[in-house]
Amino acid sequence: MHVWDTRRLRYPWLEQHTELARVVHPIGLDTGVQAVFVQADCVAEQGLAEVHYVEGLDWPNLAGIVAFAPLEQGPAADPVLAELASHPLVVGVRRLLQGEPAGFISDADFIAGLAAAARHGFVFDATIRADQLGELADTHRSVPEAVLVLDHLGNPPLDEGLDSPAGRAWLRGIESLASEPTVVVKYSGQVACDNRRGLAFARAALAAFGPDRMMLGSDHPLSVPADTAYAQWAEAADTCLGLGGDERVAVRRRTARRTYQLKETSQ
Repeated sequence: MHVWDTRRLRYPWLEQHTELARVVHPIGLDTGVQAVFVQADCVAEQGLAEVHYVEGLDWPNLAGIVAFAPLEQGPAADPVLAELASHPLVVGVRRLLQGEPAGFISDADFIAGLAAAARHGFVFDATIRADQLGELADTHRSVPEAVLVLDHLGNPPLDEGLDSPAGRAWLRGIESLASEPTVVVKYSGQVACDNRRGLAFARAALAAFGPDRMMLGSDHPLSVPADTAYAQWAEAADTCLGLGGDERVAVRRRTARRTYQLKETSQ
């Protein structure tokens, strides 16, 4: 989930989405459902302030925070990571990559930053374009100890479809990442919201990773329609993936709890 307060922090991307440029509070969830906050891409210099803001919210079921970290700074990112490690709720870090050019993910400084995040025990949430899947897989082979969460199924080419050249290239990238045991995939974003177009991609990712390496993410408030309750959306996701029984438990909660090493919340 994402939350933000445009009165306290600056989010340049919201300048293009004025309908979202407001205060977004945590949504209520059923008892026992844990939430993970994923950084909402405020300006880089406010990354730590975002952690303090989220820590101060009335959010009983908050189980973890994925904070911003400038991994491209290489060894210079270590003081930031050390500070984040002093916050018990911080379980992972993210540095958005989907807007970066080819070569950014495989740069030596980024690889060093990823290795530093792994040393501090942080998961790395990777939000990338489909054409960056292969580069991410190559980088991970340089840092195999890093635990990666591939957000939004790697943003597959929904318009082209799985049987298109772009779709087949996405599948090759997914299978390459799935061969790495410390990579898991998150069924989230537009691909999870648009079940009709996302169906083939979702099931291909599930086949590659298996339910014990797939997690469900709402991407609130960006992907779950405003008039849709979380539970209703989660049921639709289950149906899209064809999940039942233990598989449903894995994708809904077990994979995330294991990957982010979440503790039980007070709720």
